[in-house]
Amino acid sequence: MAPVTRQAYFGAALDLLAEHGFSELTVGALCRALGVTSGSFYHHFGGWPGFVAQLLDHWENRQVLILKERNFGTGGPSADFAALMDLTLGLPHEAEAAIRAWARNDETVRAAQNRVDDARVRTVGKAVEGIVGDRALARTLTSLGMALLVGHQQLASAGQHGELTELLREYTRLVHSRAG
Repeated sequence: MAPVTRQAYFGAALDLLAEHGFSELTVGALCRALGVTSGSFYHHFGGWPGFVAQLLDHWENRQVLILKERNFGTGGPSADFAALMDLTLGLPHEAEAAIRAWARNDETVRAAQNRVDDARVRTVGKAVEGIVGDRALARTLTSLGMALLVGHQQLASAGQHGELTELLREYTRLVHSRAG
């Protein structure tokens, strides 16, 4: 059997979060999902707190890495906004809804959730402001975009999959209709 990587643990954790929620994310569930012993888990992470810290770090940095791969920041506000909308489509929405629920119950997870939300607001806000040319309007439109994302994730985690592509298309039209 080939050794299981940290990345495999993170992928399995996001899958478990999406399918069962944070209360079912355990060492045992991870090991069963990956077909490994708990010794493998402890070898990689030392314990549950180490795993949680690394999982949250992985989740936080995922967006940054994807944007870097897409040359974010080099094509102007409209190109950046389009890249952000594309990134949004590919987020693990059910897992993110579970992380948000977990954040209500765990201070460490809450801090990570806040950092992710703050980074998203800053990144989207900068692109939106570049398009609309007005900081106050950009804040409002960015808040609307965050509400759309979080609302979609909560509905999707409850089994109500709305058409995110169409929602983002309308959001994009709204932002561009306010171009300055």
